[in-house]
Amino acid sequence: MPDNYNMFDRMQGNIAKKKLEKALEMLRNESPQEIKKKLGQMDTREMLDKMNEFDAQKLRQMGINVDELKSKVTDSDFQRIAQILGPDGALIVQKLKSMLK
Repeated sequence: MPDNYNMFDRMQGNIAKKKLEKALEMLRNESPQEIKKKLGQMDTREMLDKMNEFDAQKLRQMGINVDELKSKVTDSDFQRIAQILGPDGALIVQKLKSMLK
């Protein structure tokens, strides 16, 4: 059973990696207004709750290299994320930064 669980984690991690890559691409190539329009109304509290499900160990199980991710995300990216997400953006950025430590 652990092998199947690990395989599921890896598949989930591959999907998450693709989503992260796409999100970074959008963040860098589109205006904050365009991104807000694409995302529509999002529940930032729900986003924070979902982020709480992940820690360094879970990310490793999923095959996500935190050091590699750290090297891809810049301070400018964090500023744009906060700008796009509005009032709760700073909380989400803080949580992202703590996840990447």
